[in-house]
Amino acid sequence: MLIKEETQLLNFPSTMTRVRVRPTLMHPAYLEQLWQSSYVRGQIKAAARSGRTHSLTIKALLNIRFSMPPLAQQERVLAALRARLKRLDHAEAALRRASLGVTELHDAAHHVLTAHCDAAAQMLPHGWRWGNLGEFIKQIEAGHSPQCLERAAESDERAVIKTSAITRGRFLEGENKAVPAGTLLKEQHEIKAGDILLCRANSLDHVGATVHVTECRPGLYLSDKSLRLVPKTGIDHRWLVPLLATPYVRAEIARRSNGTLSSMRNITQTNLQDIPIPIAPLHDQVRLGRQAIQFRRAADQLHLRVQKALESSALLRRALADAASAGRITSPDSSSLPQEEIALHLPPQTSAGNDSTARQVHTPWMAAHQQSQNVVPVQLEFEL
Repeated sequence: MLIKEETQLLNFPSTMTRVRVRPTLMHPAYLEQLWQSSYVRGQIKAAARSGRTHSLTIKALLNIRFSMPPLAQQERVLAALRARLKRLDHAEAALRRASLGVTELHDAAHHVLTAHCDAAAQMLPHGWRWGNLGEFIKQIEAGHSPQCLERAAESDERAVIKTSAITRGRFLEGENKAVPAGTLLKEQHEIKAGDILLCRANSLDHVGATVHVTECRPGLYLSDKSLRLVPKTGIDHRWLVPLLATPYVRAEIARRSNGTLSSMRNITQTNLQDIPIPIAPLHDQVRLGRQAIQFRRAADQLHLRVQKALESSALLRRALADAASAGRITSPDSSSLPQEEIALHLPPQTSAGNDSTARQVHTPWMAAHQQSQNVVPVQLEFEL
């Protein structure tokens, strides 16, 4: 990350390293872009010490090698990159606006039942009746939070979910904390596909958030801030889950939650079961549940498309860094490398594990720059 302006006095942690380049040799913004190229990232990946976490030593950092043009050429490359990255920024802004559509579709899924669930005094359609949430919940199961590691679990480790696994409209199994090997966990707390989970403790906006688990990796467990709701026979979960997410029910959960701070509220099982709920006949549960699922699927499809587009944008940023480091971007209006072709010219990953390979640095700057300016670039090691 490049600090582009003066900031207040701050310390940085031991997991970060500050790099100051020699201004007579390199422009800091050029290093920022060069550092994202496949060639440099390949060296970093090869040099990083592996294990549960990866780290890069100062010695390994100093051994990173790359092709470096003169300062004047760096300025031209930066100008060209900024012109292209500006267009990419506009595209990503459009994607962020599209992501708002995901939220709107999620809200639509929740509002399918709102007309029948605005207040406990409201008249209900024929065949409906008011009851309490406890009437159609067979049991509520609470989890447990043992001492956890301050990181997410690897695929072969057991883990306990965080509240963020539930509060974003869909179940996010990656939002978890690893449990140390040998920790005793109850088998009944393990999360399974088909579970209905509710966040019992969180901020006022997120307490009571509910998700339906469609799939889940093995070895993932409930925390003490999460509840599993087991509905009675004859209750359609496709109807129940969006019902619990309607503005009316969420407002009731917030109103009945306890806590002195808005940043940490808690809903007890007793208060949860006492919430007035409009109970629909089974055929209406099925109909409304199907409508909610249709909205949810449309939202998931849009979310997937937005995520793929963002991934493509990240690849294009890497491709631009690769093209710049290889001397294929030389001016803001250069047509030598059309934007749609950049992704097709990714240079292969190069390992820095072999010293002879690491020193065979490809320098197309020689040919590219000589053709236009007849200036020979210099080859330097990275120096702090």
